[in-house]
Amino acid sequence: MIKKILHTLITKILYSLLGFLIIILISQNLGAIGKGEQALFLLNMVLLLLFATLIGNSTLIYLTPRYKFSHLFFPSLLWIISSLILVFLIWYFLSLQFPKITIKHPIELLIITFFASITEINAFILIGKEKIHQANNLKLISQIILFLILLSLSLFGAFTKSYQYVIALILGYSISFIYGIYLLKEEYFNLTIPTKKEFKEMFKELFRLGAVKQIGSLAQQLNSRFSFFLISFYVGKGALGVFSNSISLSEFVLMFGTSLALVQYSRLSNSQDKNYANKLTLSMTKLNLIFTFVSLCVLSFLPASFYTLLFGQEFAQVKPLIQYLFLGILLLSISSTFTQYFASKGNFKISATASVLSLAITIVLGLVLIPRYGIIGAALTTVASYTLSFAVEYYYFKKWTNTKLKDFLISKQDLRDFKTLINPNKL
Repeated sequence: MIKKILHTLITKILYSLLGFLIIILISQNLGAIGKGEQALFLLNMVLLLLFATLIGNSTLIYLTPRYKFSHLFFPSLLWIISSLILVFLIWYFLSLQFPKITIKHPIELLIITFFASITEINAFILIGKEKIHQANNLKLISQIILFLILLSLSLFGAFTKSYQYVIALILGYSISFIYGIYLLKEEYFNLTIPTKKEFKEMFKELFRLGAVKQIGSLAQQLNSRFSFFLISFYVGKGALGVFSNSISLSEFVLMFGTSLALVQYSRLSNSQDKNYANKLTLSMTKLNLIFTFVSLCVLSFLPASFYTLLFGQEFAQVKPLIQYLFLGILLLSISSTFTQYFASKGNFKISATASVLSLAITIVLGLVLIPRYGIIGAALTTVASYTLSFAVEYYYFKKWTNTKLKDFLISKQDLRDFKTLINPNKL
């Protein structure tokens, strides 16, 4: 089991590192406006992907050992096709009414999201079959291809348009789409169309299990990125490029917390000891707090010249934006341990509720602050949203575990306990 966890952690680290390098390549070659266009296109893809995998999400991990592949695949495929068409048409007609939010490269967006959706299904099926290494490789391959294509274009001085990023995405996800089918070739070769009754029952089950979780994920994604739309509409794509880089850098430090949360979730899911679960979550929260705080301090105190050297002269505002985002990112990182605690208890509603309430704050404050204060207003909106999300999850964690605020203070015993968290014999 330790090998599977380590492989997953390394994959997440490599994926995030590649993502960071891609941000640098886009910023250096396309500038703030090009980076804004890329951020908006990627956001559109992520939102479409969340709708497309409303029933074909991580619940497939639980269902794979219990049902035939055909019974899972066809309802998921039907939902992907129908939801993509429906959401795409709604989005398209809205863009006709509001020209400033017109979708760029709509056909390409639809193709990429379709490939990405099938890749998601394949990855979750592989995890359900306990083929963790193959699933990790499948998730990583599109990112590797995207990076290599953009790097090659940059080296030859040919990376000059955001559309080249879109084409690179198509190539990356199309190859991962094919590779996923190859990994599950036996299942695909033996596909059989389920009966009408089997199809309806499976569709209901997929929707019942996946809808609540995915609605929470959708709200969380909108919560963290709705400001992108408002910045693009009210301020411009250049400002969006600067803000998106600030968000990406700030959230880069969350990589440690999310990796830590994976270990936490793995342990808690296999333990019925309530006291142990409470103690472990507190320890994970404190460890996460230390790492995130130190990392954000480093990002906040680096000179502005570092960010202009990294991204280009148009990105001088990245440093002050990171300083504005400091508290919000810190609280969001802490919340990740609470989220995994609730998930290990089979409760997805608390985190979903926190995300929905935070989204409401993002919409209200964003409409007020962003037109008036630009990207500084977007940063303040983000902090307020993340703070509310933290407050909701902290309230319920405190209620469930009877912990007090003083229990989150770091002690010498905690420092000793941190050493045991990475002991393989405990996994």
